[in-house]
Amino acid sequence: MTQRDANILIIGAGPVGLAAALELSRRGFQPRIVDKDEDFTPAEQSRALGVNNRTLQLLTPSGVADDLLAEGHMVKRLRIVNEKGRAVILSDFQNADAFHPFMLIVPQGRTERLLAQALKARGVEVEWNTEMTGANDDPKNPAVTLAGPKGEETVSPDMLIGADGPGSATRKAFGFSFEGEGYPAEFGLADVELDEDFDASEVVFRFSADGALGRIPMGGRTVRYVSPRPDISKALPPGVKVKAVIWRSNFRISFRHVRTMRNGAVFLAGDAAHVHSPVGARGMNLGIEDACWLAWLIEQGRAERYSALRLPSVNKVIAQTKHQTDILLRMNMFERFIRDHMANALIKLAPFKRAALSRLTGLDSKDPPWLARNA
Repeated sequence: MTQRDANILIIGAGPVGLAAALELSRRGFQPRIVDKDEDFTPAEQSRALGVNNRTLQLLTPSGVADDLLAEGHMVKRLRIVNEKGRAVILSDFQNADAFHPFMLIVPQGRTERLLAQALKARGVEVEWNTEMTGANDDPKNPAVTLAGPKGEETVSPDMLIGADGPGSATRKAFGFSFEGEGYPAEFGLADVELDEDFDASEVVFRFSADGALGRIPMGGRTVRYVSPRPDISKALPPGVKVKAVIWRSNFRISFRHVRTMRNGAVFLAGDAAHVHSPVGARGMNLGIEDACWLAWLIEQGRAERYSALRLPSVNKVIAQTKHQTDILLRMNMFERFIRDHMANALIKLAPFKRAALSRLTGLDSKDPPWLARNA
């Protein structure tokens, strides 16, 4: 058996599983990808929105980056408004290290469909309504039971990739830990169509005595409001003109991750391996990064290095998003003073701006060695 004859099974057809399948197929493998659901994430119910610079870089060789750029909405500025209604931080996404001076907004469901479209062009399609219902207890020689439209089957892949989300059956079946803690706040979000003009090129975070509210433009007059309050309607600014509510949801966040992302021939990627706050828009992007690194390492015959190479980036993002979420919800007087009187001046200085934007663009992680820096 040659290396590219390896039998690779991917559990989960969200953005991470699809990215893994696409990158593997681009490198000459023929992976199998299954999902227990019946279709992609509905376009109007997408939790993930932001596609950062790193993800666009990683998806350039497959052509998906061009597809995303063709239909995504570009956010070029960030505005932070304090409790008194004063804009205390104004910044654009111009950064010497960035490939693109913006954050791209694409609903997760659309990102999934574009990844799947590119994957299908390479001869691989998602097997829907196919669930992993059982597994042996041998990660070195994994065997799983799949229940699908044609009944049950037992599969013994050479490599098993779990990209099946926070409740990962793969993680549970093969003995991975998932350590960390929940966060006490319950968040609310709502995608709404506004009946008023606004600047659709900037993200706005507005602080008030009751907490904080973010407004993320999604294209046209549609925006996403998100707040650490379960009833998002009570967090909206007075007088905002809402034409229609497209979707709303409540959610809680946790900060958890596995001790290792590989156990024998079983690998975890994305939310199956790590979950954290959506602050900073790193969740889906970090998972796609996992997938692309894993595909490259498999091609290189170095898959055993996967966990050692990815966990440092995972730990850094979890620490960053925990700190950012704490500040968002529990800002003390000193932090408010820095925000209101110093932060805007600091972020205009090149070193501070580069450091801050490298996080938002995802470029604070190790550069992919298989891609040129100017790709």
